[in-house]
Parts: sequence; C-alpha cells; structure tokens
Amino acid sequence: MEVGDKMDTDTFESSILGIFIAGIIYLIGGIDELMTALIIIMAIDFVLGIMAAYSMQDITSYKIFKVLLKKIAMILMIILAVQLDLVTDSGHFMRTIMILFLIGVEGIGIVASLKKIGIAVPQFFINIFSKLHDDDDKKLDDNDDEKGGK
Repeated sequence: MEVGDKMDTDTFESSILGIFIAGIIYLIGGIDELMTALIIIMAIDFVLGIMAAYSMQDITSYKIFKVLLKKIAMILMIILAVQLDLVTDSGHFMRTIMILFLIGVEGIGIVASLKKIGIAVPQFFINIFSKLHDDDDKKLDDNDDEKGGK
C-alpha cells in the first residue's frame, strides 16, 4: 500500500462523515442559536451527569450508554418536530417549542447533577429551567386544544 492509497481512504471516510453530518443538520432544521444552545447544554448535562455519578461512585458504561441513547432520542424528537413543521406549514413553531422544551429538560438535569456534586444552585437558575419546561408543555397543550385535540 502506498501513501496515496491511505490518503484516498481518509478522503473517502471524511466525505462520508461530511455527508452524514450535513444530512443530520438538514433534518434538524439547521444550526441556529437555539440548536447551538441545546447542543452546548446537552454536553454540559452529559459531563455533569458523569461527574455526579462518579462522585456518588455509581458510574457504569451501561448508564453512560443509556444517557447517550437519551440524547439521540432528543435529536430524533427535533427531527420529528421539523417534519411536523413542514407538513403543517407552521414555519419553525414546533421545532422551536421542542428545542426550548429540551433545553428545560436538560437544564433540570444540570441542576440535579450540580446538587449531587454538592454545588449550590441559585434559585433563579432553577426557576428559568423549570419555566422553560413548564411553559413549553402548556404551549403544546394549548395548541392541541385549539386543533380539537385532548
């Protein structure tokens, strides 16, 4: 095998990875400030969750894998919301609500992890994430009521 063969393989693998990432970005409706915030908050929640589990001596690869599956499910929920926006011609309404809801969910997880680690969490921080979580649930319920759901 020559050096050129290795470079061709690397280029091919990079191309496949690039196509995959571009596809995911398309399916989630692009990368904007909301999506960037969610990705950062998901990463913070993941790291703090591992730190909390480690501090409680309760860390296993199974639990880490389960958390990663949860994060993938959240991305799938965003893809679903984008598709619902497309079929209902609602702009980015459902995507935005879904991302705000998930930011609230992740934020509540961050607060729980910080408490497990022993870090005091200011009440306004707890209120912000609880409000995001609760308000978005209410908006989704109100939208169902308007369309004859529930």
